[in-house]
Amino acid sequence: MRTLTLKISDDYFDKFVAFLEMMPKKSVKIETTSSKKEIGLIQNSIKQAMSDIDAGRSKVIRVVD
Repeated sequence: MRTLTLKISDDYFDKFVAFLEMMPKKSVKIETTSSKKEIGLIQNSIKQAMSDIDAGRSKVIRVVD
């Protein structure tokens, strides 16, 4: 199996997914695009921001509960 990354406009996304679902299950595998690297980067930036706030290096403007 080979990997291909596509960027599809919202107008055609549902039609494209419907087309993929018509194909045999063994021939197409649909995965989400959130890679572990991206998630790790976001986690690290959030941890750094929280430590900056705790250390007083940053001001808290608004807290969302």
